[in-house]
Amino acid sequence: MFSPLPSLFSRSIFRVLAVVVVFFLIQQYLYFRRSVSVSNGRPNGDVTSPCDSLKGIEDLFVILRTGATEAPRKLPVHFTTTLRCVPNYAIYSDYEEDIEGHHIHNALDEMNPEIVATHSDFEYYRRLQEKGRDAFTPEELAQWAAARNTNGGRDSPGWRLDKWKFLPLAEKALRQQPDAKWYIFIESDTYMLWQTLLEWLSNFDASKPHYLGMQMQIGDVVFAYGGAGFAISNPALKKVVEHRRENLKFYDDFTGGHWAGDCVLGKALADSGVKLLWSFPTLTGDQPADVDFNTTFGGQDKKPWCYFAASYHHLPPAEYPKFAKFEQTWNQENAFRLRHRDVFRSYVLPRISSEATDWDNLSDVDQSEVHSSDDCRKTCENQPDCLQFSFSGQTCKTSTALKLGHQVPEANGERLKSGWIIERVKDYTEQMDASCGHKDWVLP
Repeated sequence: MFSPLPSLFSRSIFRVLAVVVVFFLIQQYLYFRRSVSVSNGRPNGDVTSPCDSLKGIEDLFVILRTGATEAPRKLPVHFTTTLRCVPNYAIYSDYEEDIEGHHIHNALDEMNPEIVATHSDFEYYRRLQEKGRDAFTPEELAQWAAARNTNGGRDSPGWRLDKWKFLPLAEKALRQQPDAKWYIFIESDTYMLWQTLLEWLSNFDASKPHYLGMQMQIGDVVFAYGGAGFAISNPALKKVVEHRRENLKFYDDFTGGHWAGDCVLGKALADSGVKLLWSFPTLTGDQPADVDFNTTFGGQDKKPWCYFAASYHHLPPAEYPKFAKFEQTWNQENAFRLRHRDVFRSYVLPRISSEATDWDNLSDVDQSEVHSSDDCRKTCENQPDCLQFSFSGQTCKTSTALKLGHQVPEANGERLKSGWIIERVKDYTEQMDASCGHKDWVLP
């Protein structure tokens, strides 16, 4: 007679093994699900989010300023690029609404009612609040979109209204996020390189009053150019908000007689005892394709080529995903931040060729008695420091700056052709590198 014990023992071992195998498979499944969730949408299976490296981003409060006529076109791309990793931000316009699930606040809802009702700058605003964008005809919108910049600003009602937003935004930002260390003001065509900005700001004591931005001047007021983005520390913002409250009528009158809101804010900061740190070229006012990397705008020792890049301006919406992907890839593959020269070599230069039609490379020196594109090229080649040229109709222009520029439509039957002297580019980059030394940040 056989004993039943071996049979029972075998079945018990089988059950234990089955439980172990099932448990192992469940653990593997859960681990796989977690891995897929974390890495979703990231290249090369990298489970590290580009946001994870932004140490200190929670200390910033970002204020993005826009206007009703541009917001639907320009804002959406920011939600997946500029603002993707920013936990604390607010978007302000001249019209309250929601765009793709993001709330847009009205920057002017606490303005003096008498000014709103009577000042000519607010005629556009009054129409907008009453009927929304339907208040404006397609012809008006087209005319305003095509308005050119002048010495007194852009000739459109939305632009004239914009100057009134800056000082109210300072107060709103402080009220909304009173404990932020830094307040970063940007526009709807500003691109911020957050990793670079955070490393730059780490050189400053945020408990002291600081006002950092690309320097501009109107009259005797030196101020931070809004398009390049600017940073104000918490103590500095508190000082200007308090000063404005005590002198509200003066600054309302000053704003009404001025044309640039960033200048108005700069004056109020200066009046409250906060001086601007001239921050170009850490913060810049052009998109990469339009930057003169050899400009002496900031002084002979502050050419953009050598310095780290924390912002660009005037990027069209279609450029944001391209540049954001470029920046993310760079930060993943390099332990050091992007300098302007890296942006030129790796982002701008690959798009430069010998010639391009319907393209403006922003050459700016007129050459007389040149009647063809070929002659224009020869004129440039005969000038040892000429790097590029453009020709349209009977107009030849050359330049010692090296810029990519942008596409332009055919106008009145004339097409603009641009060209570059490719064989001189290598010498240009080597000469620029040799000029750098140990330059990196703009600091006091």
